[in-house]
Amino acid sequence: MNDILEGITYADLSEIKQGYVFDVEQEMYTCLICGKRFEQGVMYEEEGVFYEAEKFTRRHIAGEHNSVLDHLLSLDKKVTGLTDLQRKLLGYFDRGMSDVDIVGELGGGSNSTIRNHRFMLREKMKQAKLFLAIMELVEEHGGRNNGVMAVATTKPVQTKLPGNLDQRFVITEDENEQILNDYFKEGLDGPLLKFPKKEKRKVVILSHLIKDFNSQKKYTEKEVNLVLKARFDDYVTLRRYLIEYGWMDRLPDGSRYWVKHSVSGKGVEHAKKEKNDMDHQRRKELVNEYMQTSPPMGVYQIRNTENGKLLVGSSINLSGFFNREEFILDSGSHMNKELQSDYNQFGKEAFVYETLEELKPDEQAANDLKQQKKYLTELGLMEEIWLEKLQPFDEKGYNKRPKPKKV
Repeated sequence: MNDILEGITYADLSEIKQGYVFDVEQEMYTCLICGKRFEQGVMYEEEGVFYEAEKFTRRHIAGEHNSVLDHLLSLDKKVTGLTDLQRKLLGYFDRGMSDVDIVGELGGGSNSTIRNHRFMLREKMKQAKLFLAIMELVEEHGGRNNGVMAVATTKPVQTKLPGNLDQRFVITEDENEQILNDYFKEGLDGPLLKFPKKEKRKVVILSHLIKDFNSQKKYTEKEVNLVLKARFDDYVTLRRYLIEYGWMDRLPDGSRYWVKHSVSGKGVEHAKKEKNDMDHQRRKELVNEYMQTSPPMGVYQIRNTENGKLLVGSSINLSGFFNREEFILDSGSHMNKELQSDYNQFGKEAFVYETLEELKPDEQAANDLKQQKKYLTELGLMEEIWLEKLQPFDEKGYNKRPKPKKV
């Protein structure tokens, strides 16, 4: 099982979703779920029908494992970071079940609770994208050299980029010309005969193919595939090596690709400047996206729909707070004994979690400790206003009545 998990760790996002990887060196398709391998060029028979290796790998996954999603959801929570409830809900969402049906399936809860879970899972997805992008930037800026990254986000490659002038890949003009002539028999603008196994030849081939892309343009994955497919049928392999060897980069979700290094005569210093400019731009994009996707802050109420009693408060992370409060109440260990008692009596379906007022983040301010303290102060003032307005004390709520301020 550890070997299978390691394979998933080293696969990229698209490979994990499809459930298998292709090893160019060994010419093998490997199922990421069970580790079974299928050799390229061999025909595999099933119920009297023969299939080529890749298609048979897909049939194997569907037949033996039902779906990649089912397998991923079955992995231990230490691997996925998902709670048992979240895994159940994701399975229900995948089946297209409505909130009402899910409440019935769980045997409790409310429609608003399911909506809150949907929202929190979407937030988790946004945060995961940002985290992956941030860690890839750390890795690019020296993470591999100083031990910051314990696990690589893609298959580790020992070879370095041509732009780094690694002596193992100092290639003469004659060598370069000979390799290109050997692999592009119909001319340099023609199709690639095959993808080489030797690293030096891969470098020559990839440095030639990257010239098919406009360094000023951003491409969708489909557009990248079309450009590469015009050169070689196994465009997935070409795309993967262009990413791994550093000629191209992409967003964490694979929605956009671009030329990362230009090796068409711009020179090493220009390539370094181009990379630094791109990294600076990506950092700006990450900051802007974080400001747009940071957890919502504001004043909340937990409302008992049976008796109308309220608990009013504020949080710098409402989505995380709602999830945590429900977990604590479910476990029977909430510090507010009266709220816990009513929760036990009426059941979780009687309680709804609502946002009374949201505090928008300051887009011009740095998201540092000083700014966080400022947000907490503002939230405290907002909470006081709502406590004064709703008076959730005594028979009307679960809040403790504040002590009179000393004059």
